[in-house]
Amino acid sequence: MEISLGTIKVELLPGRAAFLPASESLIVADIHLGKAATFRERGLAVPEGSNASDLCRLKNVADLKKPKKLVIAGDLFHSADGLSLSTIELFKEWLQLLNLPVILTEGNHDRRAWFSRHRFPIEVTPCLKVDGLIVTHEPDDLPVGAYGIAGHLHPGVRIKESSRQSLRVAGFFLRDSEHLILPAFSEFTGIHPLKIVGKDRFFTEINGVISEIPDELIRA
Repeated sequence: MEISLGTIKVELLPGRAAFLPASESLIVADIHLGKAATFRERGLAVPEGSNASDLCRLKNVADLKKPKKLVIAGDLFHSADGLSLSTIELFKEWLQLLNLPVILTEGNHDRRAWFSRHRFPIEVTPCLKVDGLIVTHEPDDLPVGAYGIAGHLHPGVRIKESSRQSLRVAGFFLRDSEHLILPAFSEFTGIHPLKIVGKDRFFTEINGVISEIPDELIRA
């Protein structure tokens, strides 16, 4: 599905990613590599494999769209505890396979992970402009009146199933027609249900297609 941020066209892709056709930029947010390992460090019986699964999914999206660069809008990594040797090596090998410039707008979890000491071959910045859009991690860092893309919130909504039941789904949150908040790319994350008001819109993937959820189906 294609939406507009001002005059800039943005494609919302199945698989929790966005694409800017003008610069051929693929944008995702909140991959949280090492999150499962962090839980295991704290004694929780969380299965392995989420890192490889998420990176494989992202490589598949990149292979489909063939972007010129990948922009990650924060929280590539989850914590210092999760940056195990296996996670580090997996990510390095994946970067070689991806063979694309990668730019990270550093998120709050990235800073706590101290990932910079590993000197990954990626560009790191607080924010950047792509096709005239501001890309950063925190939605609150996007100025009112300016168009931009962020992550951090892990947006979702509750969709009415019946008078007493609802289903929580992740998706793309377009805030006040100006700011696109991306869903968390990692499937091993929670969902933060949001209120949709005014000019807000919400989009989610249904049977492999991105669709807008009508306001009347969203439970407050």
